[in-house]
Amino acid sequence: MVMVRPNQVGHPRLGMIVAKRLLARAVDRNRVKRCVRESFRQVMAELPACDFVVRLIARPVPGEEARDLSRTFKRAGHRAVAKWAPAPAGETTPDPLPT
Repeated sequence: MVMVRPNQVGHPRLGMIVAKRLLARAVDRNRVKRCVRESFRQVMAELPACDFVVRLIARPVPGEEARDLSRTFKRAGHRAVAKWAPAPAGETTPDPLPT
């Protein structure tokens, strides 16, 4: 699972959550983290200024850790920018709780 939120830093940042209960051996957790970092590094220039948090929610198949991760980073980054983008000047967002 990849969670994304725009940041004010001006460049993309990466965070990871790899639970010990999914991958008990440190070697396996480190392999997954290396694969995620490398995928992120390869597409970093194409990503918007967002904070990306990758959370491992299922045990990956060995060798398939980062199969579609590059595409997922790009898609999630662009969706986050579209969702969290400030409203253009002159437009107001509707009040969530009408009074």
